[in-house]
Amino acid sequence: MDEIDDIIMIHDSNHTVVWVNRAGLKMIGKRLEEVCGQKCYRIFGRSCCCEDCAVASMKGAPVKSRSLRSFPAVGQDEYECITVPLFKDGRVEVVVQHLKKACPVAGNP
Repeated sequence: MDEIDDIIMIHDSNHTVVWVNRAGLKMIGKRLEEVCGQKCYRIFGRSCCCEDCAVASMKGAPVKSRSLRSFPAVGQDEYECITVPLFKDGRVEVVVQHLKKACPVAGNP
């Protein structure tokens, strides 16, 4: 996953980061040792999880979600955030997040 140009982050159900690929580390300007153990939202300059956080709303169903995110700590770009939960014994064990720059909508700058 380190060869993927998009950002891949793996964290647990409590938002604690366990791994980030090279593209993600480059975007946030930190080393893996600095982000592992941190809350995903803190890495991106937030004080709490996103209002519509897919992880916070998962109720035992393995549902992939998709939303748009911006991260004040790393710039003004919008990212498409694809969240894929991985379950074990009916509970979220880890979450894989795939972040890629959102494509501008035709007609918008």
